[in-house]
Amino acid sequence: MQRFNAVVMAFMLGVSAIRVPMPVEAEVSTPIDQLVEINQENRDLIARVVMSEANGEPMVGKVAVVATIFNRARIYDMSISEVIYSPNQFSTADNGKPTAECYEAIDIYCKVPELYPDDMIYFQLHDYSKYGEDFLPIGSHYFSTKKGD
Repeated sequence: MQRFNAVVMAFMLGVSAIRVPMPVEAEVSTPIDQLVEINQENRDLIARVVMSEANGEPMVGKVAVVATIFNRARIYDMSISEVIYSPNQFSTADNGKPTAECYEAIDIYCKVPELYPDDMIYFQLHDYSKYGEDFLPIGSHYFSTKKGD
């Protein structure tokens, strides 16, 4: 199976400084569009979240926010809107108008969903989530994976 490394992908995205625990590899899996419905309504909703949650962050951070949304939808068998509008989750989803870069982050994730672990479901500002396992800081966000059962 083909394998990708997050550092290589970050380089391809034009990011010069990213701290990634090594090695970070994931197998190519089922195409994301077979796991979660990607229609224009979902794209617009995700882009609004990316704009409000990750505006000013590097592209790899924007893509990581997208990954978090898709991972939650897949893991919890929820729709994109159910994930985004779940209580105390993405409360900023309706703030701001998304830029082309927000949509680009969605496109990058859909092309390379294995860039981040498929159990990366949490992120927050300035520190790791108490609900997950520490994974990766990007900009001012800290991303975490689901704790083992």
